[in-house]
Amino acid sequence: MQGWRVMLAVKSQRARGAEQKYPIKLFYTSNMPIILQTAFVSNLYFMSQMFYNQAPNSPFVKLFGDWSPSTLETGAVTNTVPVGGLAYY
Repeated sequence: MQGWRVMLAVKSQRARGAEQKYPIKLFYTSNMPIILQTAFVSNLYFMSQMFYNQAPNSPFVKLFGDWSPSTLETGAVTNTVPVGGLAYY
């Protein structure tokens, strides 16, 4: 499944009837890397917020993520957003 080859027929506009086959290699990629990356980022967010709530002043914890409360126009705090660390990027 990793190396599919498709022969593409290329016709010349200058010479009538001249046709040449051009091989194209197709690379199949599954969606598993996307699923793994999403799971990794989700776990990073979760663990970073959990560590930040326990020790917000620790430099080691801030390496994973520095979080700030997000407020609405009314002044109500809705959730926290990353403002630094790995979780921000």
